[in-house]
Amino acid sequence: MKKLAIKAIVSIVSIAIVFVAIRLLSNNHEADDDGFVHLTIVDGSGITVFEDDIEFFEGETFFDILSRSFDLTCANASYQPDPECLYTFQGFGYQGKAILGISSDHFTIITDWYTSFLAFEQHNGETYYISTSGPSHLPFNDGDKIRISVQDPWGG
Repeated sequence: MKKLAIKAIVSIVSIAIVFVAIRLLSNNHEADDDGFVHLTIVDGSGITVFEDDIEFFEGETFFDILSRSFDLTCANASYQPDPECLYTFQGFGYQGKAILGISSDHFTIITDWYTSFLAFEQHNGETYYISTSGPSHLPFNDGDKIRISVQDPWGG
């Protein structure tokens, strides 16, 4: 009887852990309310080409904000340009877009993923740090500062 009780407890705990892990990994980081993020975009020469507050609406992801505000070029499965952003990368615990380029009437930035990429950086109150989340899962709140900058994948 004790073995059966132990197996039941272990099974319940295991199911609970899997459920919590799935919930944490599948969080889309959608906006809970309307608000603004302060966005800075820096090109490959280190020149700030865009800096302004961007409005977001309840239920939007950071990718949604960018897609609504700019012309985006995403990556397809081979990391080649996909101007329609039709391809979505999918893996264990991740589903989202990879952005190779961003443009407006005033600037155009395009990267190739091999010699340059767009880094998504968040401000922690003192400095910017590179986010470990891509644009589809980047957490943000009203008043946050986010910077997108062209960087060298080899750190050069």
